[in-house]
Amino acid sequence: MLQNERFKQIRALLEETPTLRIGQIARLLYVSEATVRRDVDSMEKEGLLKRVYGGVTLNKEDMPLTFRSFQHADEKDEIAKQAASFVKDGQTIFIDSSSTALHMVPYIKHRKDMMIISNSQKVIDALAFTDNKLILTGGELIPRNLAYVGEIACRSLDMYRPELVFFSSQGIDINGEITDLSQSETALRRAAIKRGIQTVFLCDSSKAGRIYPHHVCYKSEITKIITDSNFPTEYL
Repeated sequence: MLQNERFKQIRALLEETPTLRIGQIARLLYVSEATVRRDVDSMEKEGLLKRVYGGVTLNKEDMPLTFRSFQHADEKDEIAKQAASFVKDGQTIFIDSSSTALHMVPYIKHRKDMMIISNSQKVIDALAFTDNKLILTGGELIPRNLAYVGEIACRSLDMYRPELVFFSSQGIDINGEITDLSQSETALRRAAIKRGIQTVFLCDSSKAGRIYPHHVCYKSEITKIITDSNFPTEYL
């Protein structure tokens, strides 16, 4: 079994059972404990899990963008296609550092004469050499997802008035409150929403009913929510 496949299986096991011992994982995957320890060391360095008393558990609070991009990928792609259909040549838009927003990039590469603002290094890199002006906010770098946050990033948005702001977050509750785990990324999104003429929330169905500690906004404060076909209608 390849290492990447073991990583996926270890995560799947921890989704079902929040905490597992090294020996338990080894027995369930039919591999040696030494192999599991090496995998756990690698996954911990990548921020995919963390060691706790009694074993290991998922590190959902600090999951890297590279892994989040593969979670619910079909749903995110469905949302990205819908979102990209609102983008026109010549517009000024903001795209945040979420994995869902990153899925938009292939669908807007053909657009021309736009100004695209983002706090995501990945978004800017992916759109390099297109016929558009690219603006990276700058600020303090979060290495796990190559996103810029902090006062400099937020203040840089004051210089622009995007026609469309595309953002995502980690949860929306039944009352329409949108929340997130990251305080710094929440502050950046709030700053972008404040500057946007129209604001579009990208939300896959796994986020419905999830509540996190940092308030982004209420759905009544934004222009549109774009979801996948499995999203429960009572949250819209």
